[in-house]
Amino acid sequence: MKKKRYGCGAGFSGGLAVFLLVSFLSGCGQAPQTASVWTDVPELVIAAQIFNKENSLFAVDIEYKANAASEVKKTSRPPSLVIAKYLLSKPLAKKFDSLDDLFSKYYLDPNDLYPALLSAGTQGAAHILMPMSFDCMVLVERKSGNASAGVTVLSPEALQRSSEAFTSIKNNEISAMGFSPRWNLEFAEDWLLAGGSGFSLNQNWKSTSALKPDDPNSWPVLWERENLEKSVEALLALNSGVTAEQENAFTFTYFNKPGYQLVLENRVLYWPMKASEFFRLPYSAKTQLRYRFPEVNQKIFLTADTRYMGIPKGAKNKKAALAFARWLLVAGNQEKIWREMQSQQLLPDYIGPFGGFSSIVRMNETVFSRYFPEYAQNPLVPSALPIVAALPDYWDSFSRDFLRHWLGDVLAGSTEGGSVDERFGTALEQYLGTMPDWLVSSR
Repeated sequence: MKKKRYGCGAGFSGGLAVFLLVSFLSGCGQAPQTASVWTDVPELVIAAQIFNKENSLFAVDIEYKANAASEVKKTSRPPSLVIAKYLLSKPLAKKFDSLDDLFSKYYLDPNDLYPALLSAGTQGAAHILMPMSFDCMVLVERKSGNASAGVTVLSPEALQRSSEAFTSIKNNEISAMGFSPRWNLEFAEDWLLAGGSGFSLNQNWKSTSALKPDDPNSWPVLWERENLEKSVEALLALNSGVTAEQENAFTFTYFNKPGYQLVLENRVLYWPMKASEFFRLPYSAKTQLRYRFPEVNQKIFLTADTRYMGIPKGAKNKKAALAFARWLLVAGNQEKIWREMQSQQLLPDYIGPFGGFSSIVRMNETVFSRYFPEYAQNPLVPSALPIVAALPDYWDSFSRDFLRHWLGDVLAGSTEGGSVDERFGTALEQYLGTMPDWLVSSR
């Protein structure tokens, strides 16, 4: 596959094409030290443009990698800096150097960042990975007469009660339904992660191992069996008191339009979506809607899109990498990126410079809410953020090809026999038998 580079004199395809056809490296080739950056965040090119214009000592060369985490795991020639999803898993985190210099020499204040995000990137006392951005799930509903009425989060119990109370069934047919986790399987998947299902790559697994149900070390994928069972049972309880057949008929009849439209029409009470998707909704719709954060174990739950940055061991030009990393974690610099995106009319199609909320608390409370005023109605509470799940680098494939399919079947009642964990193990064994690409590459 041809590599996509966004460096000195390079172009860019996609939504940023017009802007990025212009070379962004001021005094191209003159910087004494250039950091190569691998990232799965296309908007980072705008940050690189501004940084390169402002700096005479350092520059950055951006290279887009759709799965940067997997590329880092395989390469023997690492880049200077990586900014991407899925860097937290143990096999990958071991490949990164300490970033403690950001605090001791570059005067980064750890209090500027969300504590849960910051702590997830540590090994012992050392900071190995630094959080950049994150996204979370919300439940969208119609605004009540008093826009400030109600609580900002929804517990599983409150979600179940209000959903069942809203649901209307006449002559065994549903005319209105509160909520179902089947409407968004990414929501259901994130619920499992928030409940501590703990999916990870088994570092002790060997390709010669035969799968044994009672021997976790014989499986390439590990999970917390009790937490998985509890999480699935909790999801099954959120069916608004209807049968799978009734729900199927309801969705067949009414789900011919976007979910938020069903909320506006009072057809459903809650619609699950990413927070970034909510902020991209038409302004006319957002004026009639509000969002709340569903919570599990008294924490909101994040999507798999949390991005971290780190400097790989053996990387070259680390001073330039550290300078760029520190520059990115300055609120004023992030605001410059926002302004540049606005001038290029990239908002609201792109939700900020990094595809979601900033890891800097003040950025969300000031700049984010300036561009998306709806955020001020229900801002994030730092203490409500959970520790980020350390997902393996193959998560996108595992999720797309297996986990969401299995969740859909379980929530629809189409799997039978045994406990949730037994059914999961049976389905997982069948999936592993197809020899997915990520499994082959792990051998």
